Amino acid sequence: MTHAHALQAKDVTGIGDEVAAAWRRLWRRRDAGSDSAEGSFWTSGVTYRGYLGANGQATDSWMTEQQVRETQALLRMAAAAGRLGAWGVELAGTHWVWSDEVKAIHEVPADYEPNAEEALEFYTPASQELLIAAFDACAKRGEPFDLELQLVTAKGNELWIRAIGEAERDATGRVTHVRGAIQDVSKFRAVADEARRTAERLTQTLESLPDGFILLDDEWCFVYVNPEAERILRRDRNELIGRSLLVEFPETAAGRFLEKCQNAIRDGVAIEFEKFYPPLGIWVHMKFSASELGLTLGIRDDTERINARREILRLKAQIESMRATRPA
Repeated sequence: MTHAHALQAKDVTGIGDEVAAAWRRLWRRRDAGSDSAEGSFWTSGVTYRGYLGANGQATDSWMTEQQVRETQALLRMAAAAGRLGAWGVELAGTHWVWSDEVKAIHEVPADYEPNAEEALEFYTPASQELLIAAFDACAKRGEPFDLELQLVTAKGNELWIRAIGEAERDATGRVTHVRGAIQDVSKFRAVADEARRTAERLTQTLESLPDGFILLDDEWCFVYVNPEAERILRRDRNELIGRSLLVEFPETAAGRFLEKCQNAIRDGVAIEFEKFYPPLGIWVHMKFSASELGLTLGIRDDTERINARREILRLKAQIESMRATRPA
């Protein structure tokens, strides 16, 4: 064997296909980056212990058998903790291989050997369609996939998993294997679903508020406008989203409104005030505050209340005037 750089190996415990593939890529990259390398080789079923230089001596990166075992143990622990497992299929013989964690996710015995039909039956009908289409594209055209799928384990438990896969080709470019990983993401999915439901409940609450509610970003652009705010402003909220309050309603950029709001942001307080808005001919009661979500502006059309109060004051003044001019 004419090879300036070689791998020292000892025929001991074999390593998994997925780890072997990762190591093979690593050594190929190292051989490709060495001026003295003439090629590379790989022997399955052995544990590689070190990388020899051109003089046949082990380099400083030499890895002991104990270090290999410790590394493999850490990988197994990480896979178990993250509910992450590897799988592979040889297309020629449709031979499937599942790691221990993949079997644990499916809740099947450790000696379980899947085939294509059995592996597919774990998934719900909708997920089966997605998986068949993605796997077919990967096996025929080498297209990788990354899907969230729902499966029912051998014990009847429903899970959501993330499945990724990629093609492995031979020297001629033909796809020979599809390999990948799956991870149980049920807990993450549950958290995301709860967050979505919370957001939906919050949106429903805001939509039904009797007062107007507006959410702005740090650039004073509309993020959300509820129906009552839409009515008060007399603008279609879909047209306002993404646009600046200060541009769409330029009167807010002048006078004391903007100054008061900026002071509230600086001091971290909420402020309330009333303002007559000439373009709409209405009195608006506003409550402004800043939060992690953005700038919130509560508005209420107080025109009717203020006009009624003014009318009462006018009548009181008229009555007082009449009393003052009445003869004693």
